[in-house]
Amino acid sequence: MATLSEKAYQHIRKQVFSGALAPGDRLVNRTLAKQLGTSFIPVREAISRLASEGVVEQVAGAGAFVREFDRQEISEIYDVRELIEPFAAREAARFLTDHELAELESVMAEWEALGETILNRKRGATESDLDLWLKLNERFHSLMIAASRNRILSKITNDVNVLSQCFAAHRGSPRLLSSDTVKATLDSHRELFELLSSRDSVAAEALVRQQLEYGRESVLTFFDQGRRK
Repeated sequence: MATLSEKAYQHIRKQVFSGALAPGDRLVNRTLAKQLGTSFIPVREAISRLASEGVVEQVAGAGAFVREFDRQEISEIYDVRELIEPFAAREAARFLTDHELAELESVMAEWEALGETILNRKRGATESDLDLWLKLNERFHSLMIAASRNRILSKITNDVNVLSQCFAAHRGSPRLLSSDTVKATLDSHRELFELLSSRDSVAAEALVRQQLEYGRESVLTFFDQGRRK
């Protein structure tokens, strides 16, 4: 059974990642405790945990705030990802078990079904589509990284990806899931799955590097456009 602290952590994290709590918003202990029906203690513990992950900033004398990202920090996140995730893909191609491949295939199938739903809907993606899209993306990469059989790598990558997901959620508008983006992302990840399945470590490493280069370019372009508005 989840502790009150864990429930508070999941609740606040969900609000941050859904955009209900936006970058720069102050986390009010009283409000959060009332929402959860708990005392302040689990809320404080949850906020401290989120601060250790970099999702929340604690400012002395002012309180805790949802993290705001600047351009340099976003670029640095991608610097780190480009150093370690291609290596993780290479190692995963070597060590993936049949069970892990089956899990990846299951995630891929759900992801592709979501993509088909978005493409067939006249009004495009919804907020719930975007939320599920980000979760499936995170799940796919978490499985791949865990399969690298390097616990230190998994820890570092998880910490970095929490920040990446946080920024992705905050920049997230369902409009970002355009037809071209949906198709390109799913095609690229289906290709990655096939490379992992065939144990092609060199090609898997190269493809992940290519994915991250594309991701960096699109994220920084989006960030720059947002600043000019």
